[in-house]
Amino acid sequence: MAEASIHHRDRIGEQGLGRSLLDAGAVERRTYFLSGFDPRGIAHYQRLFQAELRPLGWRLGRRRGERVLTRWPLQPRPPAAAGADPAGLELCFLHWDDIARSHWPRHPFTLLVRGAHFARFYLLEGVCWRVARLCPGVALCGAYPLIWLALAAAVAAAAALVIPAPWGWLLAALLLWGCWRGADALGVVWLSRSLLFTHRLGEARDRDLRERVRELADAMLQLEDSCPAGRVRLVGHSSGSFVLAMLAAELHRRVDAGGLLQKLELLTLGQNLANLAVYPGAGGFRQDLQELCRAPRIPWRDVTSRHDLLCFAGVNPFTSCGLPLPAGEPYPEMTLLNLRQARGLGRCAWLLQLFDLHFDYLRRGCPGVDLPGLLVGRDG
Repeated sequence: MAEASIHHRDRIGEQGLGRSLLDAGAVERRTYFLSGFDPRGIAHYQRLFQAELRPLGWRLGRRRGERVLTRWPLQPRPPAAAGADPAGLELCFLHWDDIARSHWPRHPFTLLVRGAHFARFYLLEGVCWRVARLCPGVALCGAYPLIWLALAAAVAAAAALVIPAPWGWLLAALLLWGCWRGADALGVVWLSRSLLFTHRLGEARDRDLRERVRELADAMLQLEDSCPAGRVRLVGHSSGSFVLAMLAAELHRRVDAGGLLQKLELLTLGQNLANLAVYPGAGGFRQDLQELCRAPRIPWRDVTSRHDLLCFAGVNPFTSCGLPLPAGEPYPEMTLLNLRQARGLGRCAWLLQLFDLHFDYLRRGCPGVDLPGLLVGRDG
């Protein structure tokens, strides 16, 4: 139902609304993008989208930045005459990467202390088993940093006990340092930091993110008022899906957002909403999800893959978050991809590329979504 609504809107825009807006100097189609818990920020995603758009014959134009929102016009290659934007397409990056950086523990000792607090909640309070009933792969990823830490500690302790001092202690220290470097290279440290940030949100210590969501809503409404787009898509990748749900609910509650809601579509890629909703203190987030069930519903497409162990693949977000399924037509519309087959990977080889695979939703040629194609109107 949601996908049919999206394509119906596309046909209407192409037949009339889009051209009239272009004639008025506005934007035919605008995509707002929310990255996951990633401190690399806008420069990383600018390079990624430039690389993926280039084979399609498109490029990002001159960047126009504000504090919480950065815009690029999408231009065909080679670019048209100076100042022209014949396509009427725009990509907007919604910033919360600075919040990710502010909660990014850098020192191994800090990470260890916070990890111990998370381990108590995740293992001793039964959260791991509740997650495993929904998606065993996600539960394994949640325990992965803890397993890595336990193995590293066991190997270092064995070296310290078996080899006489001081060489045993020196070897133990070198082994721990090597384990840290290996964990960083394989993405285990990044996963640990992401889990700890979600843990913080779940304990309702999310005032800065909530304030940012209000700022993002203000920025979107201001932009759509000053430079309206015919069609608007809000995309959230990975833990950016948390922010997407919060932001969509914030807009849904606002009486001045009616015009935007009529043309808004939601797209979540590799979402892991239940990682946050599983916390008792995440009541506000669950209320946001319930807000999205209320009329008028915003068309929402949710895309996941069973080969992406960082997402709740094929599980309705409301079910995974312990909420009743919305009444009526299935909501959101759910699409399940085979990312391993798309890469041509064997049954075990894809595990070695687990973290990189999680970003395949953003790449050209991803079956069933093709985000760069969506940006230029070639819906996958």
